[in-house]
Amino acid sequence: MEANDAIPYNVTMMDRAGVVTVVNYDSDELARHLNQDAAKAMKYGGLSEEEALKLCTLNGAKLLRLDHRIGSIDIGKDADLAIWTGHPFSSYSRVDSTFVDGEMLFDRQRDLQLRKEMAKEKADRLKKEADAEAKKKKDARKPEDKNE
Repeated sequence: MEANDAIPYNVTMMDRAGVVTVVNYDSDELARHLNQDAAKAMKYGGLSEEEALKLCTLNGAKLLRLDHRIGSIDIGKDADLAIWTGHPFSSYSRVDSTFVDGEMLFDRQRDLQLRKEMAKEKADRLKKEADAEAKKKKDARKPEDKNE
């Protein structure tokens, strides 16, 4: 319901009033648009790039009282990072790689290679299945040898 009453200036109005504001979603599917909602706060509300970035990083950590450990890239903090192909507020940018606890969990080039390998494996399995089905039909049509 809150989305029905929302206006594009809400985030900036609250931020300017001193409210620690974040953009978030209850849905995993929609959460991938956080960067775009932060960009809207820049466009419609006039937030700076740094203020907009905090909407989906440091401000959430502040609200959880974890900003001493997460939310920004500082020495001594846990830094889970997403490396983008372009500016993170651009709708044309994609995540290129992600690191969690210093370990790469996603790499776009590796992912694209795995997709090709899985497509080939799927095609090979389907061909093998189709060949087996064709052989089964062919064998069913052969006249049986009757040795009486």
